[in-house]
Amino acid sequence: MYLPFMGCGDADKDRKALENAVHLKEDELETGERYAIVAYHRPAYLLLASHHMSHSTTNPFPRLCALIAYYPLSSTDQFTYRQKDNCSPPGCSDTSSIFDPGPKSTYLPIQIHVPGPRVQSCALWPWISLSASEGDVTYKKRHRCHVYSYAGSRAGFAEHNISEDKLGEVDEEVNAEDEISSQLAWSRALGCLRRSFGVGSHWAVVDIETVWEDYWDRVWGELESRRENHGSVAEPAVDMLTRHDHYGELGCPAGQSSVTCVPTMAGGSTISTLRDFFAHAFIPAGPADQQIRLLSRTVGSDRIVDEITFSCRHTAEIPWLLPGVQPTHRDIKVIIVVVVGFCAGQITRQSLYWDQASVLAQVGVIDYGLLPLATQGENIQH
Repeated sequence: MYLPFMGCGDADKDRKALENAVHLKEDELETGERYAIVAYHRPAYLLLASHHMSHSTTNPFPRLCALIAYYPLSSTDQFTYRQKDNCSPPGCSDTSSIFDPGPKSTYLPIQIHVPGPRVQSCALWPWISLSASEGDVTYKKRHRCHVYSYAGSRAGFAEHNISEDKLGEVDEEVNAEDEISSQLAWSRALGCLRRSFGVGSHWAVVDIETVWEDYWDRVWGELESRRENHGSVAEPAVDMLTRHDHYGELGCPAGQSSVTCVPTMAGGSTISTLRDFFAHAFIPAGPADQQIRLLSRTVGSDRIVDEITFSCRHTAEIPWLLPGVQPTHRDIKVIIVVVVGFCAGQITRQSLYWDQASVLAQVGVIDYGLLPLATQGENIQH
């Protein structure tokens, strides 16, 4: 639900008016229902202030289970704050009780996403009074804040319409930083919301690891089909990267689907280039004995990082790994790191990384002796 809020310019009046607006929506909930708030700019600033009032240790919204505050700044210029002396992190920034594994706590998780360099909380928000003489009272609050900073980004980095409107006003490097920050903030916010709502128990969501396993099943299914029928097109696997029917509806802050093999820059970022890549460059293209073994996997809220070993005999060109290199009939074995992003339960981005110098040395394109290795000679395992 979108709740617009303009305000009158008076901080105290605006804070109370916003609290009343939230309470009205809260009253519409059924028994047992909870909600979360994602706020931007001044409303985020006012809601953060509501949770730090000195006259109370309780949370102002009893049924709120998470607060995500994007750039809660009193000024539109995120660099107007000044450094303060004798200022230490507030007690409410100790997030060990809500982010570490363990028994469920009653603390409200608050995520704060701030553009620019890492700063002191008391320098940005005057109602967090921390000094040697005043002392810290925020540890009594029934919430815990986690402040994330995004160096090189500007206020508005998480809002696509704002970023698009300002494309002509800033250089491409700033826009690139905003895009990276937007994706990182989205991942953090999604993780917080999943924990807060208890996703996986009573709230059914798509398991991204299951989606990822389905993708690899299709890739290897195509390879097996090729081994038996001597040629086929990997349509099923690529369909998982191009069927984003509800992508725009959900407003995911990621770009269009893409696959990038970083060392060789093979891949694609449009439907046509992705279909061409999977049909002619990626597995099952290449030797018929290609094998992949999973070494480790890290699963986040919206991304997976796999460490795998890829091995084969170089009996055919491998366009994604060794483009333009004719078969050498040598054995290849290399560790590959695959980073894959998801949105709305669908694969959006894949990036593959590996040691290309090692691969080139294994097929004889370059000499092992030319590689700057810490171990030389007989100890090298080719």
